[in-house]
Amino acid sequence: MTERTDDGWPDEYRDPHDRPQPSMLRITVESFDEMCEDTRAAVGAVEEGEDQPAVVSFGSVGELRKILTDRRIELLQMLVATESIAALAADLDRDYSTVHDYVTLLADYGLLFVVEDGQSRRPYLPYERVHLYAELVGRHLDEGATAA
Repeated sequence: MTERTDDGWPDEYRDPHDRPQPSMLRITVESFDEMCEDTRAAVGAVEEGEDQPAVVSFGSVGELRKILTDRRIELLQMLVATESIAALAADLDRDYSTVHDYVTLLADYGLLFVVEDGQSRRPYLPYERVHLYAELVGRHLDEGATAA
């Protein structure tokens, strides 16, 4: 039996660099039911041999914006070419502590990985592209409600 890491990956994939990853991360805003439906469709597509992106979904635009602020999106963009929190902080001209906190938060939400390297931690973004999808639809007023 293969030993598993704390995050459920087999020991041979302890380092996220060694894990099979799609080339794209798709970040969405959708309900739990929509997410379940999309997951079932993706499983079917993978069974048919189609490549599928990695997906991270948020329940609302507000939740997404709470995590993906303009500064954190900029950090993700810089991370494509940088694999050190110190270098990332220098490139962004930001405090190391703040960048470290951002990297930890984004890793907690599955938007990037953190690789343990001795006593240091390196952020790792395995995707070539990150697509952000947020569909906005109009709301209908309840029949009893009046417009202000």
